[in-house]
Amino acid sequence: MAFEEMLTSHNDWFLCPGPSCGVVVSSRVRLARNLEGKKFPHHASSTEQKEVVTEVEKAIGSLPMTKHLKMVRLNEISSLDRQFLTEHQIISLEHAAGLGERAVAFEPESGLSLLVNEEDHLRLQVYRAGLSLKEGFQFLNEVDEALGKQLTYAKDPQLGYLTACPTNLGTALRASVMLHLPALAYTNRLAQVFNGVNQVGLTVRGIQGESTQVASAFFQISNQSSLGKKSTEVIEHVDRVARQIVELELQTQKAVFQQEGIKIQDRICRALGTLKNAKMMSIKEAMDGLSALRVGVEHKILTGIDLPKLNHLLILIQPAHLAKIAARELNPEQEAMERARILGLYLKPAETV
Repeated sequence: MAFEEMLTSHNDWFLCPGPSCGVVVSSRVRLARNLEGKKFPHHASSTEQKEVVTEVEKAIGSLPMTKHLKMVRLNEISSLDRQFLTEHQIISLEHAAGLGERAVAFEPESGLSLLVNEEDHLRLQVYRAGLSLKEGFQFLNEVDEALGKQLTYAKDPQLGYLTACPTNLGTALRASVMLHLPALAYTNRLAQVFNGVNQVGLTVRGIQGESTQVASAFFQISNQSSLGKKSTEVIEHVDRVARQIVELELQTQKAVFQQEGIKIQDRICRALGTLKNAKMMSIKEAMDGLSALRVGVEHKILTGIDLPKLNHLLILIQPAHLAKIAARELNPEQEAMERARILGLYLKPAETV
């Protein structure tokens, strides 16, 4: 699949509704693995990195469940293509910006991607719509076990899977959930939520994961470490905390609508009008507006649009996607104009009730 085909694909994982999708945008499960007897990517030579890519590629191609993945060597594609893959949640910011021989194997429909020579030799990750950590983990665990029969993973009897970063030792599992919490943001309760999340051993990050800031009312929660814990315990813990936050957000939304229903409806209607008719749009304005529309869809204030389409727009309004749609490089002004055009086009059927 060419990158451009992904712009019009109707099979990407985020186009399917998931459990608690009104609050939980997506779930991600990631496993870090390294090959026995090989230097970690940041300490390996180009030749050694290439050997890892070749070995992993061979293993992927030998398995029925992974041989259909598209394999891309990141040092052979443009910086725009790498940014596109990052925005599409296929590779990380660090993987895109890295040096040396590195690659990714992915399939947008299943949400599966295998990052080769990022911080570790192999990072397996899967995305699912809504609160689907358990389903995602079950699927990724099957992929991991199959690859583990083809590759010899570096493992210690006491420390578990050996990783480049000590916080990933143990099961080397990272479970994360992207949440949309507009009511908690509106009532200035996010600081309280963040503090509670940190106290139970989880951390808060932005929409693109590590090293990014919270955008609008969107943020991720994930476990901080996995050493000394079973994978199922980590999944259960993150899932339980996410469910508690979902319930808190829904309760807060109900209270806000009871107290300020007309005011909130006005904000939603104004956001729709701006997004449909603006000639230029910054990414922050777009994110804020789409946040409001999600509330409108959930509370049946809007018709002609659904949450999967809004999920799609969260990705399409990113810079590299806009450049791909326009089929040319865009300066900041052109990017703002293209973003406004895409929003107007996709939101044309949307109407207020």
